[in-house]
Amino acid sequence: ELERDAAHRSGVIRLLMLRLPPAAKFVISHLNNAEKLVFTQNPHGSIDKLIADCTMAAVDQLVPERLPMNRTGFEALFETVRAEQIDTIFTITAIVAKVFGASTRINKDLKNTKSLAMFAAVTDIRSQLEQLIYPGFIAATGAANLMRLPRYVQGVEKRLEKLRGGAVTRDSQALLVIQKLEDDYDAALERVPDGARVPAALAQVKWMLEEMRISLFAQELGTAYSVSEKRIRKAI
Repeated sequence: ELERDAAHRSGVIRLLMLRLPPAAKFVISHLNNAEKLVFTQNPHGSIDKLIADCTMAAVDQLVPERLPMNRTGFEALFETVRAEQIDTIFTITAIVAKVFGASTRINKDLKNTKSLAMFAAVTDIRSQLEQLIYPGFIAATGAANLMRLPRYVQGVEKRLEKLRGGAVTRDSQALLVIQKLEDDYDAALERVPDGARVPAALAQVKWMLEEMRISLFAQELGTAYSVSEKRIRKAI
């Protein structure tokens, strides 16, 4: 049942994407200069592909949990999505611009880091960013988690500040905790049969791990919900 509903949702989104008028040209022409600048450095390869990813994320956000099951329901949903699509895309591009801006600062900082004591932390941060920002990450992340993404990259910046302030030992201890949890999560993902969808509850563990990183490395930012090693292992 869960796989059926997930597949149906993907199909509805795909049908809407095929029906909706192209939005890229209009959106790009209305981006502010700061957004245009940061969007030139994106993993998608072009701004058009980036906007297409934002568009799919917007459609996903506008599709309700209760999906249409007939033509009448689909047509009503289409009219709603078409009316609200552009405003939703701009909301998402504003979030993505913040994420790209922070990512650019972090990567610049990492390039200037030569300390051997920070090597493990720097490697971990690079890996974390690769898991968060990649071609297609916007739609794949989903609206709810996308809203929290700026806080996750801000958490990385806070972590780097603390490392430069001398908190290397404490960071190393926290890193051991998060790496063990991520190993357990990876092992769970490997048990999902080839070709099967990752169960939604298991996929959500990825974001629990990001909240755990905030609690370990940037506590001052606060977590979106209570998170702990025990809660994450129970979810896995």
